[in-house]
Amino acid sequence: MLRSLMLSALLLPAFAAASGRPQYRAVFDAATKSMRVRACLGEAHARVEFAADSSWAKRFVTDVARGDGHPLADEDDGWSARDWRAGECLSWRADLAAIAAQDKSDVGWRMGEDIVVAPQLWLLRPDVQGDDARIHVELPGGWSISAPWPEIPPPSSAPAGPGKPPSAAAYSRDFVIPQTPADWSAAVAFGHFEEKRIELPGGVLRLAILGGVDAEQRGKLDRWFGRVARAVLGAYGRLPLADVQVLMLPVATRTHGQAVVFGQSVRGQGNALQLLIDPGRPEAEFDDDWMAVHELSHLMHPYLGDRGSWLAEGLATYYQNVLRARGGLLTAAQGWDRLAEGFRRGAAAKSDGTLEQTAANMQRTHAYQRVYWAGAAFWLTVDRDLRRESGGKVGLDTALSRFRDCCLPAYRAWRPEDFVARLDALAGTTLIGARYRQFAAMRGFPDWKAVYADLGIGEAGGRLRFDDTARDAAIRETIMRPR
Repeated sequence: MLRSLMLSALLLPAFAAASGRPQYRAVFDAATKSMRVRACLGEAHARVEFAADSSWAKRFVTDVARGDGHPLADEDDGWSARDWRAGECLSWRADLAAIAAQDKSDVGWRMGEDIVVAPQLWLLRPDVQGDDARIHVELPGGWSISAPWPEIPPPSSAPAGPGKPPSAAAYSRDFVIPQTPADWSAAVAFGHFEEKRIELPGGVLRLAILGGVDAEQRGKLDRWFGRVARAVLGAYGRLPLADVQVLMLPVATRTHGQAVVFGQSVRGQGNALQLLIDPGRPEAEFDDDWMAVHELSHLMHPYLGDRGSWLAEGLATYYQNVLRARGGLLTAAQGWDRLAEGFRRGAAAKSDGTLEQTAANMQRTHAYQRVYWAGAAFWLTVDRDLRRESGGKVGLDTALSRFRDCCLPAYRAWRPEDFVARLDALAGTTLIGARYRQFAAMRGFPDWKAVYADLGIGEAGGRLRFDDTARDAAIRETIMRPR
C-alpha cells in the first residue's frame, strides 16, 4: 500500500507538468460510498467557476473549499472563485450513495452491492477548461471501478493494474476524461466486480458485469460477449475505437422473456455500451440476440443528432444482421431473411413526413420501425452501389474503415450531411451524398425489393430464393460472406 501511495505521489506532479488541463485526484471511501475529490489547475485565472454538467449536482456535493482558504461564491449551478493562482486546487466531497439511491436512468442506481453513478453529478468542471482532463482514482482493496474514460497504462512496476484488484491492497488507476458536451450521458460503476479486458485488433473492450452474478453465469456471459465482439471485427478487421467501457446490468426478465432486454451506446466522457441482460437465460438465447452487435456497430460513426438518427440507427440495424452472418452467428440466408423481415415492418409503419423529419421527431412519435429500417435500406443500397461502382474493390466497410482512421473517436456531434460528405471523400465517390439526399426527402418507404431483385433475392412459398445469375449476385455473396 505504501509503495502504491508513493507511486501516486510521483504520478500526480508528472500529470500537472504535462499541460494546463485540469488534474483530478479522487479517493473512494467504501464505508460511506463517497468520494473525496481535488481538482487542480495549472494556470492562473482572474475568475473560475466550477460546476457539474447537471444542475442536480449541488444536492450531492458538500465541503467545497479552495486550497488557500480564500472565499468561494455560491452560484446557482456551482461555485466561483476570483484571483485563482496557478497550481491552486479546489476540494469537495461527493455523496455517491445518495446519487445511486435515486434509482434513475442517467443519474444513478444500485446493482446488488455495486453502485452506478453519473460523473456529471459529482465531477465539478472549471469553465476555463479547454482540453481533456486527467483523473487519478484511489480505491480500497477489493473494490473496482468501471468508467468510460480511456485509461492511462500504469508503470510496469506498479503493484496493481486494470482488471481485478488485489483482495486486500489499496491501488490506483489513472484516466483521461475527454471533453464532451455537457448533456451527453455517462456512467461510472464502483463495486466488487471484475473488469475483464477483451483485447482485439484495434483496441480493448473493458467488460464489467455488475450485480454479483455467479461463476457459471459469468462464464456464459464472457463466452457470448467474446463471440459478439469478434463478430464486429467482420466489418474491417479492427475494433472501431481503441478503448470502450462495457457495462452488463443484470435484471429479471420473467415479463420480457429475453436474454438481452435493452442496450444503448453512451458517448459522454468517452465511449461506452450498456446492456441490460438476464443472466439466467440459456446461452443459446444470448447467441440469438441482435442488440449487442447493434450497439457495438454504433461505435463506427459519430453522434449525428436527432436529424441524422436514421443514418445512425440504420447503420447499426444493417450491420446487426450482416456482421452476425459474417461472424457465424447467423447463416447468410438468415441474414438476408432478418433484413427482409425488418424491411416489411418498416414499410408497414405509418408516417406522413419525410424520412429526415420522421427521424427528427422519432422520440416524440415513436416511429422507430420506419426510421431504423429505412436507414438500414439506405446503407444496403449504398453498400451495393459502392461495390458495383468500384467493381468490388470498395464497399461500405472500406469507407467506414477510412473514417475510423481519420475521424474517430469523435467527441463532438457531426451534422449528418458532413458525415456523408466525409465518407464520399474517403471512398472517392459522390454516390453516398446523392443517395443521402434522395432518402432524406422520401415520404414513402424505400424500394428495398428492387435492391433485393438486383442481388438475386426473391421469395417463393414464403421462403427466400437466391438467383446466382442476377446482376449483383456476386455482391450479395460478398456482403454476407463469413470473415
